[in-house]
Amino acid sequence: MDVAGNETVPALLSRQVEKNPDKTFLVFEDDAGQVSDFTYGQFASRVNRLANHLTARGLKPGDTMAVMLANCPEFLVAWFAINQVGAVMVPINVLYSADELAYLLGNAGCAGFITEPGYLPQFRAVEAACPTVRVKVLARSSAPEAGFDLLADIEATGDAAWRQVKIDPASPAQIIYTSGTTSRPKGAIISHRSTVIQGIAMAMLFGMTESERSCVVLPLFHVNGQYVGTIPALTVGGTVVVLQSFSARRFWAQVKAHRCTFMSIVPMLLRTMLAQPPRDDDAEHDLRFSFYALPTSTEEWTAFETRFNVRLIEGYGLSETLGICTSNPLVHGRAKRHCIGLPVLGREVRIVDEAGRDLPAGESGGIVVRGEPLFSGYFRNEEATRACMRDGWFATGDNGWFDEDGYLHFLDRSKDVIKRAGENIAAGEVERVLNEHPAVAESAVIGVFDPLRDEAVKAFVVLKPGAAATEDELKAWCATYLAKFKVPSFIDYRADLPKTSIGKIMKYQLRAEQAPPPAR
Repeated sequence: MDVAGNETVPALLSRQVEKNPDKTFLVFEDDAGQVSDFTYGQFASRVNRLANHLTARGLKPGDTMAVMLANCPEFLVAWFAINQVGAVMVPINVLYSADELAYLLGNAGCAGFITEPGYLPQFRAVEAACPTVRVKVLARSSAPEAGFDLLADIEATGDAAWRQVKIDPASPAQIIYTSGTTSRPKGAIISHRSTVIQGIAMAMLFGMTESERSCVVLPLFHVNGQYVGTIPALTVGGTVVVLQSFSARRFWAQVKAHRCTFMSIVPMLLRTMLAQPPRDDDAEHDLRFSFYALPTSTEEWTAFETRFNVRLIEGYGLSETLGICTSNPLVHGRAKRHCIGLPVLGREVRIVDEAGRDLPAGESGGIVVRGEPLFSGYFRNEEATRACMRDGWFATGDNGWFDEDGYLHFLDRSKDVIKRAGENIAAGEVERVLNEHPAVAESAVIGVFDPLRDEAVKAFVVLKPGAAATEDELKAWCATYLAKFKVPSFIDYRADLPKTSIGKIMKYQLRAEQAPPPAR
């Protein structure tokens, strides 16, 4: 037995409903500025109605059901209803093409699918190729749709009684597909027990109480929206404030208006917030701090904390670790800038070489993680599971190093290590220096074929509006801070860089643009 006991996702919600049914659990603001809210009791009633409908439609414990919804209350209702009947949620990135959707529905063997009108075309395009999908629900619409049950009708007339289904805490609660770069995505299996443990661990890390008001603006179909923004707040009986999408013009006013005490952001959000016209009351709010991930420049970091009076707490995690597995301490230790902190409670982290041997402080190597919570393996992909697991340690595929205080520093993905004349170059190190240049908004660095030295360094650079910097200037800047072999050989100026829905640069697209090396 562990800290989660026998609690499951439905039991977690049920406990809070029993404790405080009339407290506000969910606040939602849509893109039109319309605000709705639901108490714990009201939210549970919506969950019960959908859960009972799914059971009546034949969804069984162990079945998988895909959820393709933007940020909205219906996403959370679907998540908890699916888990309440013992089924497994499969969240779908709403930016996926029809082909990507078909792959996930087929790979996960989905028996059910819930979506909204905007994403129906993708499903209709592949519906015939997805014969396992038999339970279909359309949310956020009152217009009839062939083959779909309307969630609005279910909630208006459905059975609101709570019916408990016996669920093994070790059984899957959801399958989260990691964003593939060179191949199809892999489905990371997340158990009920892991979900509950992560909620407890994050609530303790962040010092959350029942007065917490957690702002969720990053997508709910990713682990950040779920295991940083939602589950920890639910664990302590707090309130979750969900925004339909991010708007740089509206976001800070929304955070202030909803009296949010916690949020999680990425560099894209930070930079666009800084680009908005300053207001005299920018520093007046209820926010305790913001969790933060991915690199940013010293100037941007300082400007953000100073202007908005918000402390940034940096950390690190993956889908397989249910989000955060290392973080700078909030209250019990020293926070370091440009550092991903210490392992959170219940985790161990090592830095190892290619043979799996521990490396001393100051030497970079692969980041491996052990402890609870952790994913249960990749769905229908034992080969991939075996490839990343060794004696209970999960190989993240990322590189980092420990400093003398035992704090972890991130370098880059293993595949982002550029091999040049026998030297290893961390792309992230070059990007960090480029991003510090006053004219550079952001950059991405990759290795390209070099007939003499194996690989050359190529940088893709986005300049700040109105700024200018020649290729020679940027190379000279890099040469000031980096060894000569790390200075980019090529610089490609771009208006923007390809990114995922949460702001991660998709380097595989940049690599795909490059001419292949000649056949040997």
